[in-house]
This record gives sequence, structure tokens and C-alpha cells, in this order.
Amino acid sequence: MTGHALTLALVGLVVMVWPWSVLPAFLLAATERGAAKSAAYAVGYVAALAIVMVLAATLLPPGPRARATGHLVAWIELVIGIALALFVLVLWIRQRRREEVTPKWLRGLDRIGIVAAFVLGLWVPNYMLVTVAVAELTLLGLHGVEAVLVAVVWVGVATLGVVTPLLVLARSGARAAAVQQAWRTWLVEHSSAIIYVVLGLVSVVLVVKGGSAI
Repeated sequence: MTGHALTLALVGLVVMVWPWSVLPAFLLAATERGAAKSAAYAVGYVAALAIVMVLAATLLPPGPRARATGHLVAWIELVIGIALALFVLVLWIRQRRREEVTPKWLRGLDRIGIVAAFVLGLWVPNYMLVTVAVAELTLLGLHGVEAVLVAVVWVGVATLGVVTPLLVLARSGARAAAVQQAWRTWLVEHSSAIIYVVLGLVSVVLVVKGGSAI
């Protein structure tokens, strides 16, 4: 159970700092009506993760029935871990000589509205990592309220990144715009490094954990 809990927690932390989920929240916060857009984006993001995880906690079989699929889950984890490692390698090879710039689709966030920001929040979660989290949640063997509570805590941790802009705006007062612009610049400049670190850690954990269980 400890291994499944560790993997679940690690995946939650990776989802929390996933650049292509967090970066839009900061970019939206820096636009006109940024607070409203960022809030709509965060609501959509939280709703997407909550629906998936709570449904997994209430509908998927826990305990022995879930562990019966452990061999298949181990293979899935191994394949995903190898795929993530290859993905990081390809990113590093392709981007090591490129100047970091904000992608065009992210620059387009300046022009979107509140409804579109909400829909974007539903769309951007890394559902491949969420799938791993769902598998680990079922293998914890929890039942009923306990499973739902773990799912809710996981969602809370995983969404800290996208709600950070709202907290910054609330606490910064007149300095909010300058703070947000500085964070936006830092995230764009370091997004690749963040991906390398967090995906590298997850790939190692999944490969070791999946390989040892096969």
C-alpha cells in the first residue's frame, strides 16, 4: 500500500506543477479581466479532476478486485514510464538549442473570454497522469468515504498550481500586476526545465515500480 500511496502522491505533485496547466493560469491572470478568467479556468480544471477522481473512488472496485488487475497495472506503469522517459529525451534533443518563447496558442489566451477559459480548464489536465492516479487510488484498497476523502485531497494538491495566481492577486494588492508579469516571464523561461525534472522523476518511479511488479 505504501508504494501505491507514494506513487499517487508523486503524480499529484507532478500534476500540480505541470507547466502547460499552470502556465495558462498565470497568463490568464495577466490579461484584461485576468482575475475572472483565471477563476473560471481554475473552476474548470478543478471540476475536471474532481469528476474523474471522485467517480474512480466511488465506482471502481477497491481491494482484492482492484489488486487482481495489479499485473496489468504494472505493465501499464512500465509502458507509461518508458514513454515518459523517451518523451523527455525527445524534448531535450529538440529544445536544447531553442530560445524559450511563449507558444502562439498561449499568447492567444489574451483574447479569450471567461466561458472559453472555463472550457480550457476542462481540457488542459494531463489525463495520462490522471489515469495513473486513478489506478493507484483503486489499488490502495480504500472504501466509501475514505476513498472519496483521498480523492478530494489529491485533487486539492493537484490543483494548487492553477489557483496560485488567484492567491497572488488577492495578497499583492497594487503590486499584483507586476508580480504576475514576473511570474509569467519566469514560467515561460523555465517551463522546459520543469518538465524535464518532474517527468524524469515520474518515469523513474513508474519504470522501477512497474518493472519490479511484473
